[in-house]
Amino acid sequence: MATLFHVSDIHLRNDGSTQERLLDELVAGVRSERASAPNELATLLITGDVFDSATPATATPTVVERFVRLQTRLVEALGGDVATVIVPGNHDRRRLGIIGPHREALFRALHAAVDPERVHVAGCEPPFLAEIVPAKMHRLPAHLVAYDSSYLPHGLVGAGGTVRHQDLLQVHARLPNDDLPLIVLIHHHLIPTPITDMSRVDSVGAPLLTRWFINRALPALVANADREELTMTALGAGTALSTLHTFGRAVLLLHGHKHVPTARLLRGMTVSCGDLLLASAGSAGRQERVNATRDPDAVRLWPSFNVIDWRAERVHIETVSFSPKASHKPRVRRSQVHARRVDRKWEIEPVTLRAHGASRRVEADEASFSLEPAQTSGERWDMVCTRTVQLAAGAKLRRYVEFVRVLPALLPRGRRGPPVLRRVTLALNGETHYRFSDALCRTLGEAARQYGEGSAFEWVGLLCRYGAARAIVRLKRSGMDPTDVFGSVTDLTTGRERPADVQATLEYWTLTVEDCTARSLLRMYWPLARANALR
Repeated sequence: MATLFHVSDIHLRNDGSTQERLLDELVAGVRSERASAPNELATLLITGDVFDSATPATATPTVVERFVRLQTRLVEALGGDVATVIVPGNHDRRRLGIIGPHREALFRALHAAVDPERVHVAGCEPPFLAEIVPAKMHRLPAHLVAYDSSYLPHGLVGAGGTVRHQDLLQVHARLPNDDLPLIVLIHHHLIPTPITDMSRVDSVGAPLLTRWFINRALPALVANADREELTMTALGAGTALSTLHTFGRAVLLLHGHKHVPTARLLRGMTVSCGDLLLASAGSAGRQERVNATRDPDAVRLWPSFNVIDWRAERVHIETVSFSPKASHKPRVRRSQVHARRVDRKWEIEPVTLRAHGASRRVEADEASFSLEPAQTSGERWDMVCTRTVQLAAGAKLRRYVEFVRVLPALLPRGRRGPPVLRRVTLALNGETHYRFSDALCRTLGEAARQYGEGSAFEWVGLLCRYGAARAIVRLKRSGMDPTDVFGSVTDLTTGRERPADVQATLEYWTLTVEDCTARSLLRMYWPLARANALR
């Protein structure tokens, strides 16, 4: 019936030269996906952070013109006769997405630069935040609502937004009394997304005083104020979700903001309540660094967009990740949702969470760790590791660079610094040995000093950068309680962390993953000891 192309978090910059190849691949990926269903109605949906920063007015024309050219190319890739709906994000309203004041000029300039008959730019009528997109524009068998969650007129620091139930009630009052489902476009998440809900606010690029305020001063005054989930959410999310349930319609809510493609189903608790299906898209215009390093060889996630197969009684959502550098590399697909609509309810059908289409260049990717009490500090471990990389038959890999998280060296007068990343270039088709002294916390007290009060666990892990037929993490058992260790595997693209079995032998704990997806993080955790337990 229709194919919806959900694109989010493009983060266009004025100095966009480094983005051009990535955006070329985005257009190529959209064109290829459209070719698989060329005769169905297509719609382009963009859920915010179109721009990287709400730049001053003098720079506005350049970045707006760049987006208009990109949007035109995307529409042409979809066949030309395609409606586009755009909602703003926090980066469209504030400098770097977090530093106030709230600005509206950039999206007003965008609104003035497009054809209103084919492009609906929401967010230009504050303080009224919800708009029903005209059916004659999108022609979907559903009602389409664009919601400006980026409205944040107060405060000088913050990346969150606002969702008011009154705006939603006004939408309901204007909808006809029919049984059509409702599609809601919004930038901010209404349910926390995996991994990012615990992340610290990224203030890189902000002025020194701003970084100090965000990272030091603010969390000293307000608990967890340096964490994204406190400062990046939409105020009123819980009330808004409950209000949407009472509409008595099946709702599909599409959002972006956290650059993590994921999906959730919220059941209505009564017969008359509708179900809410929430799906987010990753960033279509950025390569997210996995590690907090600016090293050019840092591990990065591929950009992505979502393709939604929308039919009268069925919806199927896939995330399509694409190489930002070369279109000859196969795109990677992940199913997010396969659901059947029964009146106002969604009936979920099973999907596999595995990635499909990825090429594999590594046969075996292994890390064997051993820990020894540090000589310089009884509250730290020395870490020794043997890394083994065996390439797949016929595979080519220029180099394999690993970044090892370790504690900084002990500083004079007991001063500590944040954890650091040590670069290690691994031997291909062979073994690499490395050792770091004072590398990991051994006690709760040392973890409190290094990671923050309340830290309770330490870990070692293997970031399977290129995927592998077999990925293995081993941890030597000497010096540790045999009941302590537990494991997990995290797909860093989607943020899903799942438990993983850890097998014990007389010498090692071992975590093994067969057919491991690229950019998977295998970890072994253990609880930290109290200092007096070491005596």
